[in-house]
Amino acid sequence: MPAPAEAAFIAFGLGSQAVLAAFFAARRWRPRLADTFGRLAYAIAGLGLPLGLWMLAGGQSWRLYVGPLLLGAWALFGSYLDLWRRVEWRSPPKPGLLIPYVALYFWAQMFLWWPLWDLQRGAWAVFLVLFSVNTALNLTGHFRRPGGRRVTRVSRRG
Repeated sequence: MPAPAEAAFIAFGLGSQAVLAAFFAARRWRPRLADTFGRLAYAIAGLGLPLGLWMLAGGQSWRLYVGPLLLGAWALFGSYLDLWRRVEWRSPPKPGLLIPYVALYFWAQMFLWWPLWDLQRGAWAVFLVLFSVNTALNLTGHFRRPGGRRVTRVSRRG
């Protein structure tokens, strides 16, 4: 049975992945729900800040508080860009915004996933599946044209 801080870490990691999966799925198949799930994803991820600070103040291992703090920082940065400022930074890409956004997201995911190996291997496997689904849906969403037509990289010369 995991300790309370470990249980909170596991629940937060898996919960944040489930919400991200819902967001990426909505963006692909239910675009009208994407904004709602996007706000929810940032809100849930933002809970990483108080969770990580609680773990830090409670003397927990850095392996438990770094992931939630990074995900909370990603949520603050992303919601600032996407919700408050409404900056168009993805297309065309603005490296000064894209690089920190992707770095915070990626490293948060890794620091939420890696500790699960020692805490609960079943949760580690579930996280891997959810992260894989999220990544696939996210990446394929960037290679679709408006109106649902896929972007093709193949030349159609006759």
